[in-house]
Amino acid sequence: MRKHLIAASILALSATGPLAHAATSSYEVITTWHEPDTQPNDSIFIGTFDHDPATHAVSNLQGILSESMSDGGGAGYPNDNMIWLDLGYQLVSWHDDALGGTFAATFRNDNTNTFWTGLGGDGWSPEAGVAVGGVYDGFPAPLRNPGNAYALIFVPDDPTASLTQAQIDRLAYADCAPGGMMGAVCMTGTSAAGHGAIGTMSGYPVSQIITAAPVPEPETYAMMLAGLGIVGGIARRRGRF
Repeated sequence: MRKHLIAASILALSATGPLAHAATSSYEVITTWHEPDTQPNDSIFIGTFDHDPATHAVSNLQGILSESMSDGGGAGYPNDNMIWLDLGYQLVSWHDDALGGTFAATFRNDNTNTFWTGLGGDGWSPEAGVAVGGVYDGFPAPLRNPGNAYALIFVPDDPTASLTQAQIDRLAYADCAPGGMMGAVCMTGTSAAGHGAIGTMSGYPVSQIITAAPVPEPETYAMMLAGLGIVGGIARRRGRF
């Protein structure tokens, strides 16, 4: 009986996400960095995130980042000859009042260790990467390279508003996955206007598109009601004993 109650509770709760977080909306994002040296491939981040309009907080940012120098044999994504890295750990976020929005970064690893810190720096930010020429964390020992990667996006206070050039200039990515063609240097995408230099292979941000995520299907709510009904029925039966 207890197992049935737990299962029914999970069924009900799994369908209540849209209702339990009514103040938070979900979005999809595609960010592109132009890569002059790897054409026709560009570096692309495709992801999703949640946004709270009251606090401007961005959460649950995750997605995939293309390796424009690679040949993945086809993955079903834009430029699908590339290998795609999973970025599943949002570890950084802050609101920028001057730019009117929130920056958020999601990483391949569960930490921010990305760039070499031999010259100081925080080890992950675009500025830190520019300062050390994109050299990976753990340099000079190749086996100590943790192979991190990240994408830094910008979410305006009105998430679906078009980005200004100043906002686009601050977008960035880094790919330090081992086995790359650049040796000790991570592949990065930054702009001179936003971070002091363009990326390690001349890559720079060109666009970002944010759209509202599809509204859950009616079946989702039907599942929620069915789950709640099962929970109520089990509770009533238990009350008779």
